Amino acid sequence: MRRVRYNPAGSARLPIEITTIDRIRRRGGLAEFAAPQRPDFEMLLAIEHGSTTHEVDFMRYDIAAGDALWVHAGQVQLWGDVRRLEGIAVIFSPDALPADVVALLRTFGAFARNHWADAAASGGPFLSTLNALAAITADSSGPGDPAPRAQARDHAATHAAAAALLLLAGTAESDASTVEVEPPEAFHWLFDEIERSFAEHRTAAWYARRLGYSERTLNRLARTHAGLSAKELIDRRVVLEAKRLLVHEQASVAAIAARLGFDDPANFSKYFKHRAGVAPGAFRDVQR
Repeated sequence: MRRVRYNPAGSARLPIEITTIDRIRRRGGLAEFAAPQRPDFEMLLAIEHGSTTHEVDFMRYDIAAGDALWVHAGQVQLWGDVRRLEGIAVIFSPDALPADVVALLRTFGAFARNHWADAAASGGPFLSTLNALAAITADSSGPGDPAPRAQARDHAATHAAAAALLLLAGTAESDASTVEVEPPEAFHWLFDEIERSFAEHRTAAWYARRLGYSERTLNRLARTHAGLSAKELIDRRVVLEAKRLLVHEQASVAAIAARLGFDDPANFSKYFKHRAGVAPGAFRDVQR
């Protein structure tokens, strides 16, 4: 599993890069797309021509012209036949978007979703906004650009990208009328803290102390907004990471157990089997 860092092309180094699938294919070479990747950035694809499959965290999507695919930072992706695809690619670091935009995208469940069928149809507002973003980022004179002009361009690019993502998240398929009331900030804090600390801490009590809430409050938040207890939310994240490592890396089960904070491989195997329904080694064999 290859970790891919955010490294935009060109000298301007904008916080958001808009390019094409063809360009990233030629930049990396076909071999780059043959093995699993784990990007540390957000990647949005708007498919204009072609079709293939694309796997993200063990979910396989059939993508075709008019579809949008959003792979989130930290997820593991496995490309299908990248030679069959043409379209727009938007690449940006997770902190490139304003906090209020991220909060609204969370309200729509955008960070829990990867595929939007028919959202990038020709002439639609989402694709039109992406084309506007492309025009903004193309208007660059490089590192010698006057500072105010460069700042204005960067802000315009950020706002255009935010507009495109909000249009995508709010498409008819994920109609706002079906979206639950926005989770309170405390739930986002819990979710973010689990993302940071799941490999060291697996008890709801630790997160309660860390965030300054009672376990009862965390459980209520988790059940209301994720349908799970706080402990189940933590365990789900640990098991997802274990699956990623088991399938996409060559490390032994014992080494993976240690990376996930288990001091005994047997305890890890018992923990994983109880939650995934199969032992770690058997899960690896079946998936491979």
